Amino acid sequence: MNKMDIDDRIGMIANQLDSIADLISFNLTISGIRKSDELDRLYFLNDYIKQLTTDLKNISDDISEKG
Repeated sequence: MNKMDIDDRIGMIANQLDSIADLISFNLTISGIRKSDELDRLYFLNDYIKQLTTDLKNISDDISEKG
């Protein structure tokens, strides 16, 4: 696997994670879950997914620039 393949794969995974985070956010907004520890954990996990997405996109950008 060459750098472009790796870059493309990382970018695809980052986009999929971003879509998952958006879907979670939307569902949390319309859900009937009341303010609770469970809801806080869900928001934390969603924020964590968004951070992973950002990290993967940064790695992909670094590979693209050095490739």
